Amino acid sequence: MLSRVADSLYWMSRYLERAEHTARLLAVKLETTVEQTGEEAEASWQRVVACLSAEEEAPRDSDAMVITQHLAFDRESPNSLLASLAFARENARQVREQLTVEVWENLNRLYLKLRGNDMLDTRYPATIFRETLQDLHALGGVTYSTLSHGEGWYFLELGRHLERAQLVCRLLDLHFGAAKMMVAAEPKYFDWLVLLKFCSAFEPYCKVYTAAIQPEKIADFLLFDPEFPHSVRFSIDRVCDALLRVAPGAPPNRRASVERLAGRLKALADFTQVEELMAQGTIAKFLADIAAQCEEIHDAVYAAYITYGAETVL
Repeated sequence: MLSRVADSLYWMSRYLERAEHTARLLAVKLETTVEQTGEEAEASWQRVVACLSAEEEAPRDSDAMVITQHLAFDRESPNSLLASLAFARENARQVREQLTVEVWENLNRLYLKLRGNDMLDTRYPATIFRETLQDLHALGGVTYSTLSHGEGWYFLELGRHLERAQLVCRLLDLHFGAAKMMVAAEPKYFDWLVLLKFCSAFEPYCKVYTAAIQPEKIADFLLFDPEFPHSVRFSIDRVCDALLRVAPGAPPNRRASVERLAGRLKALADFTQVEELMAQGTIAKFLADIAAQCEEIHDAVYAAYITYGAETVL
């Protein structure tokens, strides 16, 4: 596969995952905003803004609609929902010949729909984000059902799950780790409930742990559950699987560093237990290590398969 094709598929998938994450955070936050007031509400919005890496550019306004308008539709912000969809669409356009008509039309329609409807309905502000989530889920289904599951598919999988692992780690860091110092108040019961909903995890969590909302169990579920699609461990497993299947004809010396990093990341997720993280107070370091190793894999993938020089081929 040409490196430019792999690059575009990889980034298309990362931006779509980022768009889904943004839409879900905004939908859940707006649906639950009446449950919190004062300092708790402000802290909750701070977590959303920080999770989307928009702290410096977000308006210094406490009004939920002003913040939401910026996070969703600001065309100058590279972190907005609309920007993520625009970047995904542009990457898809560059490899249009690799996609099916159904995938391209669904993505193009979704982007144009959101671009043409970029003002919130103040009565039902979460509606547009729920509709966007439904459209993104439909796009995911069409992609799964109509694309060949060959090398290009695994670059899509690689991008999706690297992005997801890092986004979930960021959310957890804002509740458990070093980043929670950026927020004005400690998480309370309702914040833990919202965290589960941010990851589409409330019902799956309750099926494992009943409705007992306990921070340690939430951390265990979102970090280590091997079957839940939005857990960090699930995404790491998918990253490792994808890396075994991309660039099958690449020389062993180019594959070695990527596979070594993936194996190290998988071992970290497989052999760490939440009890020891909590007992030793090392969950912040663990989250930072996961995020850093995901970034190392990203760099290694680029070096091995996308920007490699002639000397690595000879």
